[in-house]
Amino acid sequence: MSYERVEPVSVGTMINEKHINHHSICATLRRIYLRTESEDSKLELRLAMAMAKKMQNKLEEYKKASEN
Repeated sequence: MSYERVEPVSVGTMINEKHINHHSICATLRRIYLRTESEDSKLELRLAMAMAKKMQNKLEEYKKASEN
């Protein structure tokens, strides 16, 4: 099953250290992003972050719908 394409998040989103110590998918992706040197890998991590954020938003939407 193929999913709708998303645009990678900004570099600013990836270097935001506000939630860096959280135990979440996004925090893990940020830590990996900050350690890697490869620009190709960084782009893939930015894309993965956008996908994770989209998934989280959908899960919250489903949760709200189920509470009604």
